[in-house]
Amino acid sequence: MKNATRILCAAGLALGLAGFANGAAAQQASNSDSMSASNDGNLYNQTAFQRGLYVGAGVGWGWADNDDDWTWRGQAGWRLNQYLAVEGFYADLADITVGGVSDNVDTYGAAALVSFPLNNTMAIYGKGGVHNYSQPGDDRELSWLGGAGMEFAVADNTSIRTEWTHYDLDSDSVDDLTAAVVFGF
Repeated sequence: MKNATRILCAAGLALGLAGFANGAAAQQASNSDSMSASNDGNLYNQTAFQRGLYVGAGVGWGWADNDDDWTWRGQAGWRLNQYLAVEGFYADLADITVGGVSDNVDTYGAAALVSFPLNNTMAIYGKGGVHNYSQPGDDRELSWLGGAGMEFAVADNTSIRTEWTHYDLDSDSVDDLTAAVVFGF
């Protein structure tokens, strides 16, 4: 399962970087095209995913071993452009069994998101980062996370995200499917 997670994260990153490169090439081409009077030369402002601060919250379903439960998370981030963002988060992964010990697992951390807009109101993304989680029956530990999702703009500065996140833990791992509402400023 860990190899599949790494492959999925790498594919998401590659797709996002390809989208970034494609957007940069289109930006350069539109800047050199002086034939269009309506061209403002800024393709970065043609989708609903504009740069700036955003906050969001969501609920989901998490699982580890043969145990599962409801989860929730909050996030705040900065979208650098329609392709790249960085965010911090807190996630309560609920009362699940990890490494044979049942306890409430929570985590906080930071992640980089690489997005690829499919059209003006929908984007797919991959993410990767680090998180500091409460090890059941132990102190907090630092590890990695990866995931992928889709974001749908539903109004000005408001979107809905559906995402899968894989949290690596020292003795096990937790997977989480989440639906979140995100507000941009």
